[in-house]
Amino acid sequence: MLSKKIIFPLLMVMLLFTGLILVNAQQAVAADPNLSIGSRGNVVVQVQQALNSKGYWCGNADGIFGSQTYSAVIRFQRDAGLGVDGIVGPQTQKALGLRLGSPAYVPSRGTRTISLVATGYCPCAKCNYPYGGQPSYLGYPLRKGIAAVDPRVIPMGSRLYIEGYGSAIAADQGNAIKGNRIDLCFSTHQQALNWGIRKVRVTVY
Repeated sequence: MLSKKIIFPLLMVMLLFTGLILVNAQQAVAADPNLSIGSRGNVVVQVQQALNSKGYWCGNADGIFGSQTYSAVIRFQRDAGLGVDGIVGPQTQKALGLRLGSPAYVPSRGTRTISLVATGYCPCAKCNYPYGGQPSYLGYPLRKGIAAVDPRVIPMGSRLYIEGYGSAIAADQGNAIKGNRIDLCFSTHQQALNWGIRKVRVTVY
């Protein structure tokens, strides 16, 4: 039986280690200031309110960056002469008159992290044969931030954070994506090829 003199230092080390993991996870998400499909929280509410006030109706400001908000962002970016990608990055935030310093969401208790084999794809017909031109399984446009998963492993609609990739939403499925696999959407075919195949840690919210 371990003495109290040994148990107490061990508990302190365990608490310190747990704290470092949480801090590192929060810093990883905070490093990505962009808001995109799947993002949630008060910062999304601000974006939605700004879009609605400027005539780019995206529905009620519910704090969920879904397909309606995505479409409104696209329209705003096009009219404002910005790069049209559906992502509310620093330039789009500035054009909307916003200064958003908070991440879309941060890991909290109740999340889980799993190791998956990750591949990449893009919206092109080759990557999506025979479903070229169609949206994701949940109806979102195919773009960076959309992930194809096995719903038996990750429920559809789950918010994700993938190391080396960033924030995403489990909104798509694929015939070859079974078990501990995930397919990440990229803006271009070359970006998907550059990603290749790698093992990553995925935080599921």
